[in-house]
Amino acid sequence: MLRGTARLILVLLASYLFYAWWDYRFVALLIFSTATDYFLGLAIEKNRGSTRKSRLFLLISIISNLGILGFFKYYNFFIDSFVSVFQVSAQNQWMVEVLLPPGISFYTFQTLSYVIDIYRGKFTAEPRFLTFANYVALFPQLVAGPIERPGQLIPQLHKDQRFDWANIYIGSRLFLIGCFKKLVIADNLAPIADAAFSDPASQTSLGLIIAAYCFAIQIYCDFSGYSDMAKGIAKMMGINLSINFNLPYLASSLNDFWRRWHMTLSYWLRDYVYIPLGGSRHGFFKHIRNLLITFALSGLWHGAAWNFVLWGILHGAWISMELILAQSTRIRLPKSISMFITLNVVIALWVLFRTPDLHSALLYYKNVLLSQAGFYRPEDLKSLITFLVYTTPLAAFSIWQYRANTLTPDLKFASRLAHPIMLGMLAFSVVLLGSENGAQFIYFQF
Repeated sequence: MLRGTARLILVLLASYLFYAWWDYRFVALLIFSTATDYFLGLAIEKNRGSTRKSRLFLLISIISNLGILGFFKYYNFFIDSFVSVFQVSAQNQWMVEVLLPPGISFYTFQTLSYVIDIYRGKFTAEPRFLTFANYVALFPQLVAGPIERPGQLIPQLHKDQRFDWANIYIGSRLFLIGCFKKLVIADNLAPIADAAFSDPASQTSLGLIIAAYCFAIQIYCDFSGYSDMAKGIAKMMGINLSINFNLPYLASSLNDFWRRWHMTLSYWLRDYVYIPLGGSRHGFFKHIRNLLITFALSGLWHGAAWNFVLWGILHGAWISMELILAQSTRIRLPKSISMFITLNVVIALWVLFRTPDLHSALLYYKNVLLSQAGFYRPEDLKSLITFLVYTTPLAAFSIWQYRANTLTPDLKFASRLAHPIMLGMLAFSVVLLGSENGAQFIYFQF
């Protein structure tokens, strides 16, 4: 109903209210980050002819953004590591538990890309603070992405979107699919994964393997489900958010996996970390070094713990091995085998991601190989059946999408009546089968 400035004010107030609902105190931090990068972006634009000044303003933005992110996200991590390494006694610990603002990793990267793109001359500084504030705080994607680039989102904020039933229908469909992934699949598989990861020593080897597969599907449906919901809500407002997932578990290599999983983060790290480091331009060994640094930072972005760092490094090491094998041998495995190997490597590494620390991860791996509870017990069959019941529809739909080479296959062969019927069935299944104790979105912690 609204146009121009009134529309932007409404959306911004809704976004701040949405963010304040969790903890109102962190709205001030969000506004501070927004104002800082808004004025620094204008300063870089104004001093484009002076490399020295524009570089100084860019440096201030990087230090400000990474300083805030580092304090809130990594303060506890570095203090705990310091205490562990130097064996500081409990009496001498001057520790303060710092609460993590939701979505800080996402909106920090989003504002950084804005300032860097202005510095590189890829984008012109946004003159209106109201428009830029909406770019940073747009509520559908504020707390868990996708991480939007200024050239993708800001031009859409300039347009006066009109109410459109087509957008409502497409957005509702995306939102319902996201709800189904989250509430029906992810949250119903979560208890199996939670039980195993909380006490791996009490589980059988088969039980731990099933739990690892359950967590792999859980985190995919949880995170991609959020992305679908965010895209759906934005679409209802006439805004197209970036695609964040493209059937990642059907990847034929780990390199391919990262082109399909959390795509906006992968491309962000490629454009603002990997390529500035030199990418693949300065020889094979520096190429491997740049890969390992980028993936180590990816792991650290995901979580402030050494198991996340190792998770990232191992992903980088496996991709490096893929590159070495591709250059040193002509042998190419059938695609189905490559997809099977990639899927299981990803699932094995998810253990590092899910466990709270390295010790717990090693205990999990140890019990998979040789559990004191044995290899199998009757309870494992129930877990396996639960896994298959909730995963089979997802697998069938994903294969259909893969073969159709589209993420949004339409029922062109069906009548118009089939669409609302299927959406109704989807909504009914969410109500009927959705977990009663829905867990928080996994990526809210990042």
